[in-house]
Amino acid sequence: MTTINKKIAIVVLVFFSARVYSQHVEKKFSSVKDYEAVIKHYRYLDPDSASYYAMLAMEFARQKKDSNGMASILLQQGMIDDNNGNFDSSEKKYRVSLDIFRSLNEKKGIAGSLIRIGVVELRNGNYDKAIGNFLDALKIAEESADKYGMMEANYNISWAYLDQNNFAAALQYLLVAEKYNQQLPLSNISLNIYDHFGIIYTHNNDFKQAESYLQKGLQLSEKPEYQGLYINMLNNLAGLYTKEGLEKKAISLQKDALNRSRKIGNYLRELQSLLALSKTYMKKNPATAIFYLKQAVSLAQEKKVPRQEIRYLQKLSELYKAQGNYREAFAAKDRQYMLLDSFFYRKVTQNIESLKAEYELSKSNAKIKELNYINNKHQLELKNSTLLRNITFAGLLLLLVIVGLFYNQNKIRKKSNLELKEKNQSLQKLLEEKEWLMKEIHHRVKNNLQIVISLLNTQLKYVHSDDAIQAISESMQRMQSISLLHQRLYQSDSTAVVEMRSYIEELVSYLEGSSGSTQNIIFKMDIDEIEFDLAQAIPVGLILNEALTNAIKHAFAQNKNNMVAVSLKKQNGRHIVLHINDNGKGIPEHVDLGTSNSMGIRLIKGLTRQLNGKLKIQNKGGLLIQIDFSTKPVEKYPVTEEVYYELETAI
Repeated sequence: MTTINKKIAIVVLVFFSARVYSQHVEKKFSSVKDYEAVIKHYRYLDPDSASYYAMLAMEFARQKKDSNGMASILLQQGMIDDNNGNFDSSEKKYRVSLDIFRSLNEKKGIAGSLIRIGVVELRNGNYDKAIGNFLDALKIAEESADKYGMMEANYNISWAYLDQNNFAAALQYLLVAEKYNQQLPLSNISLNIYDHFGIIYTHNNDFKQAESYLQKGLQLSEKPEYQGLYINMLNNLAGLYTKEGLEKKAISLQKDALNRSRKIGNYLRELQSLLALSKTYMKKNPATAIFYLKQAVSLAQEKKVPRQEIRYLQKLSELYKAQGNYREAFAAKDRQYMLLDSFFYRKVTQNIESLKAEYELSKSNAKIKELNYINNKHQLELKNSTLLRNITFAGLLLLLVIVGLFYNQNKIRKKSNLELKEKNQSLQKLLEEKEWLMKEIHHRVKNNLQIVISLLNTQLKYVHSDDAIQAISESMQRMQSISLLHQRLYQSDSTAVVEMRSYIEELVSYLEGSSGSTQNIIFKMDIDEIEFDLAQAIPVGLILNEALTNAIKHAFAQNKNNMVAVSLKKQNGRHIVLHINDNGKGIPEHVDLGTSNSMGIRLIKGLTRQLNGKLKIQNKGGLLIQIDFSTKPVEKYPVTEEVYYELETAI
């Protein structure tokens, strides 16, 4: 029987056995996930069996019309192709699965497909594209709080950096992957993480850590489905021993890996083991290294994987050249260049055929579109006349409705404007009346205070006690300071605020004229343009009255160079500082202001509390009184009774 006949017989046998077995497994498997478990079991152990079950699973998913299941099996079929070195075929399957998952908005499936496409890009040396896919998958996993997805994405990003010999970045992402791995059950990703820790720590010469991770991985990968990873870790542990100078232990492990690869029929792991043995023998026994490399070249040629064959021919040529065997070196190099040329030609041919197919498909699609267009054009023309008539009637009706709405809205707006105007006029009238009433109130308060002052002045004629005369005089001055405030309010345009500069100047002038003092006192004033409402103007006026009266009567012992300075300054927005200081003799040292029962001191303290201010009294070239407080928002019409109640409470 010829080779072709044998192949035909095998295909026929597989086809019929698949049909018979599919009827049997339908009773055994109830979901795509059941098939997936079997495919994962055989993927490394027996790729042919894995492919067979994947075919049955795909048929099962089609019968059930399970799109999600079909996409999942496509991923498994792609990984089988991946393990066999058929990267182009695997990439196509991954991209189809990605399209299906996206149409279903299946987040985990999208992330898984992106990971697998990234692995293909990584193996083709397209690191930027690979990392881009891994990062997209990581973002999806983070959004859905998928710990396994985050572990897998971080591991693959680490792999991409490791493949570029960026060991620091590789370790950074691998540590993140290991953090999630510790929270999850054992998986093939767990074993890959331990394997990569071994590679990185071996490079960093941390042999103890490297061996610890690799031995841990070997102990956990005894299951049949993990044989491929087991072989991988054997070779990496052998590499560690080689770096430590333990060639015998390394060769023993590499030969074990080679035997295991041949036993499970995994030619990619066999190629890996042959290459590892050739590297170990390269320095001390080049002939044996050549022996293993030639086996690798023959196997790659047999399995028709030109990329791997080119790689091994390169190393074989270098070994022959180092041995001085230029004839064999030239033969290996010649074969290498021939493969490179044919590989390049095949890729170009595939691209041309692909472009041709796309061009023919686009022509067919264009023809179909043209016929559809002609067919639809006639139908559209028939509908257009009816549609136009309906649109015209609808437009006229809509226009009438809009005009009616505008008319009604305009009528409502005019009525609202008229009502608003009447209300504004009424409010303005009320405002003017209230302004007039407030001025009348302030005028009457001022007149009442003047009556009280006149009565007190009359009373003075009948009082002979000096203390009583002084008390009545001080009360008259206090009332006069308040009277001046009310006078200013009813004489000004505003009944809400007092302009403090002109008020203080008038108050000082009054106190200077009414004191009867023979002292020659110079008053210096530095007043900012500040306006207070009545609630703050009255306490400030009374404080000034007390301080200035005290300075005029008691501060000065001689009749020259006497000065009183008054300052009211605004700082940092609403912060106010009031200074009253003289150059007189100040407060005697034996007087304790904290316990003083003087009427003037008590009054100043109480008024400062009403202002919510801070009071400071000290001897500084005379007596200095400083009050710090903040202005309040001005009330339009402060209630006079409330102002005087607060004043009474404070005092």
